[in-house]
Amino acid sequence: MYELLQQVLGYLKVASRYKWWGVATAWVVCLAGWAFVSQMPDQYRAEAKVYVDTRSVLRPLLRGLTIQPDVNGQVRLMTRLLFTRPNLEKIARMSDLDLAAKDEEAMEALIKRLKSSLAIGSARRTNIFTLSADDSDPRVAKRLVQSMLTVFVEEALGETRRDSDSAQRFLEQQIHEYEQRLRTAEKAIEDFKRKNYGLLPGQGGDLYSELKAVHEQLEEAKLALQEAVNRRNEIARQLEEEEPMFAEFGAEESLSPLETRIQELQARLDDLLLRYTDKHPEVITLRRHIARLRKQQEQEMVAGDEGDAEVGDFLGGGGEANPVFQQMKIALSEADANVASLQARVKAYEKKIQNIKDQMDARLRVETELKNLNRDYNTIKQNYETLLKRREQARLSESVEQNTDMVKFRVVDPPQVPSKPSAPNRILLSVAVLFVGFIAGFGLTMLLALLRPTFITVQQLREIVGLPVLGTVSMNWTPAIRRRKWREFLQFCAACVGLVIVFAVLVVLEIKGVNLYSLDI
Repeated sequence: MYELLQQVLGYLKVASRYKWWGVATAWVVCLAGWAFVSQMPDQYRAEAKVYVDTRSVLRPLLRGLTIQPDVNGQVRLMTRLLFTRPNLEKIARMSDLDLAAKDEEAMEALIKRLKSSLAIGSARRTNIFTLSADDSDPRVAKRLVQSMLTVFVEEALGETRRDSDSAQRFLEQQIHEYEQRLRTAEKAIEDFKRKNYGLLPGQGGDLYSELKAVHEQLEEAKLALQEAVNRRNEIARQLEEEEPMFAEFGAEESLSPLETRIQELQARLDDLLLRYTDKHPEVITLRRHIARLRKQQEQEMVAGDEGDAEVGDFLGGGGEANPVFQQMKIALSEADANVASLQARVKAYEKKIQNIKDQMDARLRVETELKNLNRDYNTIKQNYETLLKRREQARLSESVEQNTDMVKFRVVDPPQVPSKPSAPNRILLSVAVLFVGFIAGFGLTMLLALLRPTFITVQQLREIVGLPVLGTVSMNWTPAIRRRKWREFLQFCAACVGLVIVFAVLVVLEIKGVNLYSLDI
């Protein structure tokens, strides 16, 4: 640290040899800078403060009935869009600045100047906006602020109404499109129902319950068929063991076998009618047998003895016919008929089950397709109804915007013609020029010290040349030299103080409003 301090002091000693160069540089920089600052034209700033009141009594009352726009967001967006070229051109026309622009280049320069001189700002968490404009003419600055205020209010309100109009046009277009799609979907469902009549859900009852009932009936019919087959087989076995005829033993004359059989079948028919209807297969079969036996009995009565002979021949000659054999033979015929009837019933049930399954596949396919059509139709219908509701909300919102003040602009501080210039701050700029002048002078002396170095100490000489230093010769300051050095120091201080005095005089004149720009005017 000590070595660094010694090195810095050494550079300062070398730089002191060029102090007059530094003083001259500081004077030149300061005088030139102060002359430039003094000639800078005055700029007047006009301001206006406007409060945007977005609170309205109608907002909570109309919540859910109208579309609530983000007014705060739109107003803040307008603050960013205020300085677009169309708006700047409108501001130039309203403030009559466009009269001086004779061609496109002049208009372009005017737009650039307005873009740099106009500004808008807002306080945080409040809706107070500050509009400001800078110009060399205070009256022009006021007109610019007034024009900005007018454009700001018109564009903020107009943007909301343009959004509402565009939203309504979009909703009308979508409603027309969805209306066409809804009609197409309704036509498709209508054609599908007409094409698949009888297979739609709700038509023909529940196929699952019907299929289950037919399956139960089929199982019952199969069981009855098996019982009938077993019964027929047992009758056939017993018939093989029975003799068709047996000899007469002089018994008393009784009823003929046909009459006996007819009575038995009639009794059995009466018993079946108590349990079944006339259309039952066994009832129909018994009636056919009874009719056939009665017809045979009538033929015997007509034929007389011839019939008896034929019956005797049929029974194998002499002797009396075995009534048990005849009954068993008739019972076998009835069993065969019953088996055939049950087989037909089983086949009918199986065919009915197959038809139900085929119909079930078709109905399931139709039901799936109908669900797809209904799903598309319901989605389109829901969107269509939602669009109709939104359109009514948009219309009500537009009516509210046109007939009420949802947003109120209150000018808190109207624009005024400024009496004092707001820029430039010549005092601050003069201080900066003084500081820059001293820095420039000091920098020049240090630069010359680096360009033309001088050995100050023996150690510095020894380190640079690398040779031993045998001795040093001290400076013997004579009184004349001392007086000359002191006089030079006083002159240097006077030069610096004179620069500060000139700065002070300029500040005083600036406070009084005297400068080169005012003298030129």
